[in-house]
Amino acid sequence: FGKYKKVFKVQKRFIRKNIGEKMINILLINQYSYPPGKSNWRRHFDLFKNFSKESYNIDVICGSFVHDRKEEILNKGEKYRLINSEGIKYHILSGILYKSKIVRMLSMIQFFFKALFFSKKLEDKPNIIYASSPHPFNGLAGMYLARKYKCPFILEIRDLWPETWVAMGATTKKSILYKVFAYIEKVLYKNADKIITLTANKDYYTSVGVDEKKVEIVSNGVDLAKYDSLLEEESPIKFSENKFNILYTGAHGTANCLEFILEVAKLIKNDEIIFNFIGEGEKKEELIKKVEDYKLKNVRFYSPINKNSIPSTLKNGDAMILPVRNEPLYKYGISPNKMYEYFASSKPIIFSGNVANDMVKGANAGISVEAENIEKIKDAVLSLYNMSNEEREVLGKNGRKYVEENYDTKILSKKIEKIILNLLEDKNV
Repeated sequence: FGKYKKVFKVQKRFIRKNIGEKMINILLINQYSYPPGKSNWRRHFDLFKNFSKESYNIDVICGSFVHDRKEEILNKGEKYRLINSEGIKYHILSGILYKSKIVRMLSMIQFFFKALFFSKKLEDKPNIIYASSPHPFNGLAGMYLARKYKCPFILEIRDLWPETWVAMGATTKKSILYKVFAYIEKVLYKNADKIITLTANKDYYTSVGVDEKKVEIVSNGVDLAKYDSLLEEESPIKFSENKFNILYTGAHGTANCLEFILEVAKLIKNDEIIFNFIGEGEKKEELIKKVEDYKLKNVRFYSPINKNSIPSTLKNGDAMILPVRNEPLYKYGISPNKMYEYFASSKPIIFSGNVANDMVKGANAGISVEAENIEKIKDAVLSLYNMSNEEREVLGKNGRKYVEENYDTKILSKKIEKIILNLLEDKNV
């Protein structure tokens, strides 16, 4: 990172002189950006923990209900809690517990208003607002607060709402819901000083009239130092011994199309190959029922595990598998967290998807086939199984090298910091 250090040092000195303060104050707004250990989602912690504690003051406003674990951080009757994690201050606000999509929508609106009101209690006036989706009410809160504090506004888009809802069949382009969210989307894009996207290209944004110079790409990644430090921990899962164990970790939902992997398992007449599914989701019971109906003996299901157990668990597998649906939306690319963990594991990967950024193919880290093609997925599985250990090791090492060079969170943190410093300098803050 030597090339950044000298430039960043001069920029930070200039900006702090302009704002008349010792620290650059960043306010991050995201209902689902929880303190580490409370959730498996940790993008913002992994990115911002690398920022200098002497140069930056980082406040995060988030909700109490942990979406991916369906747990509460706050105790009953508790309205607010401050948690400091490695210098990042998490301001946790109480909110509505939800199970249905309608109640979840209400929780989003409630968080929007709570974030606006709570911002008055912050000790430090923000120099920059960083609001992150997946839902647009985070962005709306960021937009209004940026106007209030007269500071630059960065909008991070992690899901292309409302297009993702259409792709998942939750709504149609003719619905009132779609039109409302499409309008909010345009307002946010217009008012953001910078848009940070996780997509592989800027095509979607230019297609809706956004200047490509306003858009920056910063994908998900993996904290390799943290990952490697956990490799010797004991995994909570014991896989079948002397078998070829293929692992999938993460959500078992509609978007994950795991039913295609079960069809592959049904076709493969080899008890030496075991498919292991680790995680939870609305489709899990249906998948288990299908395994029972098919009388499959080569499929195992496991409960979700703590993110800290991922490295030691992947280490015990022989290959990873990641299918994605055949969605037109993926022509803009994908950035699934599990993919970077798979690369970090140094294990070969079977990927099934039609996407703009086929990272497995690009890194030569496994076998890539088209989306939802059961025969081709089966052939990929058998091809990898029939390889020598040495051949699989080469593929795994290719993936590890690829993630080290491109997707370590230390590299991604520098990208974010550069965007922030350039924006503050351009705005003469």
